[in-house]
Amino acid sequence: MGQIAFWSPFNGSGQTSSMAALAAVMGSEYHIRCLIAQTKNRDSSLEQSFSRSMNNFSRTLSQVTGARNVSGTGLDAVLRIARSGKLEGGTVKNNAQIIEKDRLDLLSSSDQKDTAKFEAASDLIRSIFDQARKYYNVILLDLPAGDDSELSRKLIASSDIVVVCLPQSRRSLDAYFNQKNWPSTLRGKKTVLLFTQHDPHSKYKAANVTRKYKSSKGLIVPYNTNFKDAFNEGDTKGFYKANKAAERRHPNYDFVSEVQRAAKQLLDEIGIDSRTKRIDAEERGAS
Repeated sequence: MGQIAFWSPFNGSGQTSSMAALAAVMGSEYHIRCLIAQTKNRDSSLEQSFSRSMNNFSRTLSQVTGARNVSGTGLDAVLRIARSGKLEGGTVKNNAQIIEKDRLDLLSSSDQKDTAKFEAASDLIRSIFDQARKYYNVILLDLPAGDDSELSRKLIASSDIVVVCLPQSRRSLDAYFNQKNWPSTLRGKKTVLLFTQHDPHSKYKAANVTRKYKSSKGLIVPYNTNFKDAFNEGDTKGFYKANKAAERRHPNYDFVSEVQRAAKQLLDEIGIDSRTKRIDAEERGAS
């Protein structure tokens, strides 16, 4: 149904961890089918962040083979199918790893060592995610930060929304608001600002930034040490499950509530009614 691309002017913005946190909310709280993927070849940071929650079949095979991508799964496998002309709506699902059954899948990134060869497949990669829309309600794509490659331009063009991830860095803020390092297809595209690793005590907090640059209000993912540790240890899903009902005085409350708010708004932005798709809403309706 909807495709959301995540992009940032520079590396180190917290883009991948923020997208992972949002995916954990969507997979836990909503009765939707969500796919997440990274489009930078040989980057497994997103996959690693959910490693403790991957289905046992995929994890066991990975351990036996010693490989990150199991043969027959991931973006490389789907690319082989696409080249053979047999790409269908369910192809991505059949080659993705399960994080939350029937609700959240991950398509492993490519192991292609030749960047030029990977970029040459940009039309095929775009068609893969176009086909994936026939099964998934929402697709979250983690694009390389600061990238203006042909692949990133095509995926931005085909996305319904681009989430621009901005840390509290003067360099990143100036680069974005002065339209430096922008992919050409970002101009005129529907964007949502996401202030990542946000510290409300910083001079560059979201309210001050939007005032200074005369920008619309953005979404926030606060900095949270406990979440960062869980992300690095492959327990992104477990962290959210353990903290999603945290009370107001809990140290993780602000992080969880802001991520929940951001996930809800992004779903609404792409035409998914977050109110009726909430799992607890369905339970109330059935009672």
